[in-house]
Amino acid sequence: MPTDTEFQAFWDEEVTNKRTACLKLREAVCERWPVKADRMAFFAWSKARADKRFKEREITNVSARELTEMLATMNFNNDILRGKLVDILERSVVPWLPVGNDRTGAIYRIVPGAFGLLPDQQDPKTNRELVPMNVLGVNTNVQPKIPSRSRKLNFSEESTKSNESDDSDYAGFVFHQIGNLEYWADDPDNLRSYDDVAKENWLPTQFHVVMRFGRNGAANGVYVIYDFYPEDEYLQERRKVDDDDWGYLPSDLTDRQIAFAKIANKITDLRFGRTFDFTEALDYPVELVRAVKTPENTIIRATVA
Repeated sequence: MPTDTEFQAFWDEEVTNKRTACLKLREAVCERWPVKADRMAFFAWSKARADKRFKEREITNVSARELTEMLATMNFNNDILRGKLVDILERSVVPWLPVGNDRTGAIYRIVPGAFGLLPDQQDPKTNRELVPMNVLGVNTNVQPKIPSRSRKLNFSEESTKSNESDDSDYAGFVFHQIGNLEYWADDPDNLRSYDDVAKENWLPTQFHVVMRFGRNGAANGVYVIYDFYPEDEYLQERRKVDDDDWGYLPSDLTDRQIAFAKIANKITDLRFGRTFDFTEALDYPVELVRAVKTPENTIIRATVA
């Protein structure tokens, strides 16, 4: 009979790392354990795991202030701390975080979540250990072929040159996903209190908010990245944007497209009543890649080719 350790290793590989869909997960289970009794033991272990985590989530409540403090101070290189953060971000009830308003007056908030963005290649060839996809990397010197856009000089279509180097800040960085960026769709004058914030007057921007962190694991800026793999509601699957209708902010009347921008130096800067700019903005699609561990237990970007 397989052990709990074997079940956990399988779970980490297929669910945490690969985010295998339900039907394919069942196929993977059958392939891994051809004997029915072993499969039933895995399903029983999986149910017990889910029940335990559900009870833990019900018992433990986290406030917006506590979540902000955690994001501001944690070591993102630490596997255990990242696991705790993902557990909080993926709860069915989790506090939203205020962002502030941009120069046009649009008001934003973060709805927490750890798995919004997808890399352009989910299974790159690498000799290093892949980190689960709550952590990804962005290459700002690579412009994917799709969606089409005027190509920047000397930009390739994929990261064929290794970014797995000691210079982890060169033309990009690694980040942890923390949630969806939403904007207030009602009259700004109607947003006067936290009770108002709880109303269903928020709409998605299709941007996701991420925490950049350095080689030492410390937070190093809050950024937004456009989701080029939105879910197709009709097909119920995620497909890459293949047209030019992307990256528009809800209140920007300049028709400026943004794929990537910085919104704060620190997560603790975010609050209602704060006016901010989208700085370091890039107007062309950027490449998102998986992240890998180094022998020194740090996290860097992987290559895709």
